[in-house]
Amino acid sequence: MIVRMWDATVAPGRLDDAVAWVRHDLVRRALLSEGCLAAEILVHEGTPESIVLLTRWDVAPVFEEGWPDDEIFTRARAQHFQTQRTEVS
Repeated sequence: MIVRMWDATVAPGRLDDAVAWVRHDLVRRALLSEGCLAAEILVHEGTPESIVLLTRWDVAPVFEEGWPDDEIFTRARAQHFQTQRTEVS
């Protein structure tokens, strides 16, 4: 399984807009993409506010998050992680 982690710093005062955009745009597009199994939004309400979108894939994702038209985020990045099985003795 592949986990794609997209995280972004939210512009001051724009957390509600950021969550709405991620939920209605990114999650929808991800779940419609081939191989996407699940999506989860995580929110940090500290300073600065940030948001993380975790998507789980059964194939390597061909998916780019992109940016909204307005200035909701000040920074964003994406990384892929692959699960590793570990046996505990």
